[in-house]
Amino acid sequence: MSDCPPPVKCKKCKKGAPGWMVTFGDLMSLLLTFFVLLLSFAQLDIVKFEEAAGSMRDAFGIQRVEQIDPLPTGERMITTDFNQEVVLVHLKEKLQVMLVNMIDNGEAEVLELEEGFLVRLNNDTLFTEGAIRVRKEVEATLQQIGNLLSESDQLIRVTGHTDNSPTDPNSPYPSNWSISAAQAAAMVNYFIQKGNIAPERLQVRGMGAYAPVDSNETAEGRNRNRRIEVLISRETAPTAPNTFLTAPALG
Repeated sequence: MSDCPPPVKCKKCKKGAPGWMVTFGDLMSLLLTFFVLLLSFAQLDIVKFEEAAGSMRDAFGIQRVEQIDPLPTGERMITTDFNQEVVLVHLKEKLQVMLVNMIDNGEAEVLELEEGFLVRLNNDTLFTEGAIRVRKEVEATLQQIGNLLSESDQLIRVTGHTDNSPTDPNSPYPSNWSISAAQAAAMVNYFIQKGNIAPERLQVRGMGAYAPVDSNETAEGRNRNRRIEVLISRETAPTAPNTFLTAPALG
């Protein structure tokens, strides 16, 4: 016979989670409920705040007009950012459809940037060389772009670029700086007059030949460098106070 001791039988484990885990789960649920309750109390009643502030100003005889901006809340900030992203995505998709023929012909590009998205248009398609008058062939497309952009509040920056070729001595624009700025300004004027875009949403920049996207050693590279770039920013245009827009009454 063997001298080995008989095997020891293990006790059967109880089914289900241990008791401490249930208690811990209840504690976490209570803590979550508590913090959600605190967050709901943190929503400031703006109407009551403005009424109280107005009463205090009247009591101390203060007659100046001040704008009381509501304190930002997490809910409002997230909603605003999300809405801006949705607007930009819709604008970008619609512009890509409008410009599909120009994109296929290499006359336009739509690029995603950190600060928004960029519509890059070839100068030779928009203007005759060295001129600032928009070609009739692209007027309808530019008007569609302007009408679409007029429906949003995004800040729009129009930047003109040239290649490094010297300007015509008989041209009214003595340098590439001036022709690039003039062409960008012509685009902005077109957007205002034909596209009904609010002027305060628009900015103009002229970069001359100093921000090339290709080599100026080839005709193809110089053609790419002559361009207008329309940046549709994630930032919305600032609203000017009415006091600066309305002339004071005389007398």
